[in-house]
Amino acid sequence: MSSTQPGGARRILRGLERAATSLERALASALLAAVAINVANVVARYVFGRSITGADELQVYLMAALAFFGSAVAAVRGQHLRMDVLNRYFPVELRRFLSTLEALAAVALCGFVCFISSEYAWRIHQIGSVSENGHIPMWIPHSLVAVAFAAMVIVGLCDVALRAAGGGLRQPDPVDAAEEALS
Repeated sequence: MSSTQPGGARRILRGLERAATSLERALASALLAAVAINVANVVARYVFGRSITGADELQVYLMAALAFFGSAVAAVRGQHLRMDVLNRYFPVELRRFLSTLEALAAVALCGFVCFISSEYAWRIHQIGSVSENGHIPMWIPHSLVAVAFAAMVIVGLCDVALRAAGGGLRQPDPVDAAEEALS
C-alpha cells in the first residue's frame, strides 16, 4: 500500500486487506474442519466399523470452497497466476493499459460466472436437490461458487477504481517504478 495514494484509495486497500485476512482465517478454519472430519471418519471406519454418513461429500464441498474463496484472497493480494513474459518488454503506458484491460476482462468473466452459477444454484434450490449420502442441499455448495465469484467481481471493481485514481491493488512492478523514476 502506497502512502502517495489518496485517503479514499488507502481506505479501500485497507478494507480489502482486512477482508482478505479475515477470509484467509475462515478458510484456514475450514481446512482444519475438513481435516478433523477426515480424521473422525477414519477413526469411525477403522475403530468402530462405521463411517460418518456424508463426511466425504462435506470434505469435497469444503475443499471446493477453499479453492474458490482462496481465489478472492489471491486477487486482493495480486498473487493470481499471470502470463506477463511479453508484457515486461512493453512501454510503461502500454503495460498500464493492458493491466487495466486485464482487470476489466476479469471483472466481466467473473461477473458472467457469478450470474450463471447463481442461476444454477437457484434452479437446484427450486427442485430441492440434495447430495446422495449426506443429504446436503445442493444449492449450498453451488451458491458458494456464485458468492466467491461475486467477491472476485467486487475486488476487480475496486482494482479498476483504484487504477482510475492512479493506483491499483498490486504494488507497482519494479521495472515500472524504475522507468517512471527515469522519466
